[in-house]
Amino acid sequence: MLSQFFRLTKSSHALSISLLLFMACPVAADSDSEGKKTMTGVWLTRPAAAFVYQDPDGFEPGVAAPLKEISLMRWELEEDENGLITGYNTYYSIDDQGGNQSRGTLCMVGARQGSNVLLSEAYAVYDGYPVPALSTLTIFRFNCERRGANKLKCLGDGLSSIPPTVLKAALVRSKLPGDAIPVPEAAREICQPGA
Repeated sequence: MLSQFFRLTKSSHALSISLLLFMACPVAADSDSEGKKTMTGVWLTRPAAAFVYQDPDGFEPGVAAPLKEISLMRWELEEDENGLITGYNTYYSIDDQGGNQSRGTLCMVGARQGSNVLLSEAYAVYDGYPVPALSTLTIFRFNCERRGANKLKCLGDGLSSIPPTVLKAALVRSKLPGDAIPVPEAAREICQPGA
């Protein structure tokens, strides 16, 4: 069932406009590192994150093959005084031909120790539809390293609930937390009930 959610699907004209707004959104790193020691804030992929996954359908039915794509991600994170992290990953993925478009928002939990950050995520919204039944099934994790106050280098990998997937990403902290791609309200309700 999860592989159906993971399969990249065609997207609407509105999604293409959202992608353009997301890509055009200015990002400036905050030079004030005091108060930026935590992961709290909005983080954006710069450049788009490259990933490869083993497509179960491949190039012909019944023959799996690796496919390379890119993803734009917006992480909205909050770190507490113990280094525990909660948040959201709102993403948009596409192949280099402009096809296989996919979007969604995932619940994120993690922890930071020094410059090392570990994050896990599960679906909350997929292609515009809430999927609360999937919100506790971890599908992906990230191992990240802080590079100063406002930069992250991450490697991510999919767990056994999705086809083999690996992602490489650089993220930059945004000064504009209210940028073009907000977290859907449905995701906020699913990821943090009672908040």
